[in-house]
Amino acid sequence: MFVNRLRQSNPRLIQAAVELHQSGRINPNTYVLDLDSIEDNTRAMAKVASENGIQLYGMTKQIGRNPLLAQRIAQNGIEKAVAVDPWEAISLARAGIQLGNVGHLVQVPTAMLQTILQFHPEVFTVFSVEKAEQISKVCQDLGIRQKLLLKVVGPQDMVYDGQLGGFKLEHLPSIAQVISGMPNVSIAGVTTFPALLYDYETGSIRKTENAHTLMRAVEILGDQGYSLEQINAPSATAISTIPMLKEMGATHGEPGHSLTGTTPLHAHGQEKERVALVYVSEISHKFDDMAFVYGGGFYRRSHVGGALVGKTYPELLDNYMEAVENNPEAIDYHGTLKTRRGKADVGDTAIYSFRSQIFVTRSNVAVVEGIQRGKLRLLGLYDNLGREIG
Repeated sequence: MFVNRLRQSNPRLIQAAVELHQSGRINPNTYVLDLDSIEDNTRAMAKVASENGIQLYGMTKQIGRNPLLAQRIAQNGIEKAVAVDPWEAISLARAGIQLGNVGHLVQVPTAMLQTILQFHPEVFTVFSVEKAEQISKVCQDLGIRQKLLLKVVGPQDMVYDGQLGGFKLEHLPSIAQVISGMPNVSIAGVTTFPALLYDYETGSIRKTENAHTLMRAVEILGDQGYSLEQINAPSATAISTIPMLKEMGATHGEPGHSLTGTTPLHAHGQEKERVALVYVSEISHKFDDMAFVYGGGFYRRSHVGGALVGKTYPELLDNYMEAVENNPEAIDYHGTLKTRRGKADVGDTAIYSFRSQIFVTRSNVAVVEGIQRGKLRLLGLYDNLGREIG
């Protein structure tokens, strides 16, 4: 999906990846992440956010909850993180990252509330009165207070499978009244997902129906006398979309793919962030007119386009091979490339660049720095959940 953009914006990452693989320093099924570029992207985004009065929470699930990367993101201007599930929250907090928003896509299980609350997240998203009650009780036991975000949902909102939940607008006044009466918690704001989305027909980012629902919720609560300090509008947060958040009245965004330059806007050369991520595999075997690479890092929304194949940087740079996307019902033991228009030999490096969700794969992660200065350094190898393995 991003190979053409990668060749234009970050050829040094391609060179570093093939060198690491061919030298045996990394195995196939490894994501290589360019720390220099992630830091540059973070600083640029943080600057634009500051200029527009928008606060950012960094998202790390796409990069495998990697603690080193999360720390560098925090050091370069996006100090707090959003955790999409409680396991990510624990991983980030133990790495010394301040938690911004927890509970947004996955509510925190009852038995884990005390652990998460003791990390003192800035806001805690809730989908139900029952979860707010649980948080209130634990906060009483701990002697702390917690700010809550209410996830709101409208009848025409776009919601991904497995993510349905929240408060309907018609119930919002009564629900807010109940929650605001609970001890040790307060309503800080509202949120939704996704508020912005790439439109493949127009080639641009548009506000979703969810964004309109979000702002209607702000009006409803405002009419009830609530003063909201956070209007959280995640998805597609990037340099070019941060002004859209300001224009719509949002206060917070949650950049994820833009940290690695891998939003759909980047694929079409419309964004300033540099592509900072590649997936490295190796030609395992050939059969008929197809070549097969070792899998483990593909997932059903990757939008895999193809790969650069070869044993050296000059060889693979112009040897692009089109991918055959895996059936989403199948285990990705292998990835498939068409050999009609390219050359592939067993042992060749295959370099992909696509939308990642490393935390749901069985891949490794290699964090490298210095490639933008011509001084490649492999800082560490990690598993898909940010645990160091070498």
